[in-house]
Amino acid sequence: MLPLISICVPAHNCGLYIADTLKSLCNQSYPHLEIIVVNDGSEDDTLAQINAINDPRIFVFSINQSGAAAARNVAYSKATGAYIVFFDGDDIIPENFIQLQFKSINFKEDVVAVSGWGRFYQNNIENFKAEFTPDEQLSFKQWILRYWHACNPMTAPGRILMHRSLIDEAGLWDEELNLNDDLEFFTRVFLKANNIVMNPSALLYYRSGINGLSGKKGQKAYHSLYRSVYLSTHYAIQAYNEEGVKASCANMLQSCIYEIYPYSNALIKEIETQVKALGGSALKPESGGITRILNTLLGWKLTKKIKSALNL
Repeated sequence: MLPLISICVPAHNCGLYIADTLKSLCNQSYPHLEIIVVNDGSEDDTLAQINAINDPRIFVFSINQSGAAAARNVAYSKATGAYIVFFDGDDIIPENFIQLQFKSINFKEDVVAVSGWGRFYQNNIENFKAEFTPDEQLSFKQWILRYWHACNPMTAPGRILMHRSLIDEAGLWDEELNLNDDLEFFTRVFLKANNIVMNPSALLYYRSGINGLSGKKGQKAYHSLYRSVYLSTHYAIQAYNEEGVKASCANMLQSCIYEIYPYSNALIKEIETQVKALGGSALKPESGGITRILNTLLGWKLTKKIKSALNL
């Protein structure tokens, strides 16, 4: 008897994309699904697009706009499945995605499955490009030493299938965070899991270039970004008080500086103090193309100031 899997979807002003997302969820080959959609105070036709899809496995709830984390928590409270996937309202998966994810867990309750992924832009799925995902199992400490050290802990909600007991142990989404909330949430979940199963055979199609939440800037967004990284690194050091883990955490905090600069000097100084306390970071700013050239010629700080002035 296959367990019920609940897919929890927050939806805010995603009327252009939510129909494609829900169709990809309804077309899954895994036979025992429910899809919990929480309309988070949308002001466009999101709700109409959801209601136009006639599938008895879709359950729709509407709340006043409260943010993605709050909408996910509402969806989870309505979900009845033994296994849970949180899914954004603009991403897409192929029809065998959930089946492959569950196969990689194989009824276990103490592991999480992390799928492969790649980006596509706007509505052109033909430009999808998969990122490399190894086929392996990791402890969370190994995840930190590898993905946090490289500042590449891509934890888009749809990538991760987990048993609901892990969520109950870890706690719900932090509703105070409006950016990078997935890092903080999945850090707590991964700490409760015995293994992270990397599953490149299942691919999440991650939509980019639509001015979504991950592209937001400003004081509130930057404070949320930092707060998420601060909490996550704090949890990690509490669990693994080792030099390698501290070095990875320092890199994660240093990446915040590269993202936030030249805004919020007080916040940057606070992060710099924490990086120094962890032993410092040799992480270089991520760059490519003309930015890499400018970084070499002018330094990353001046380059960031120029790009900020030009709104690039």
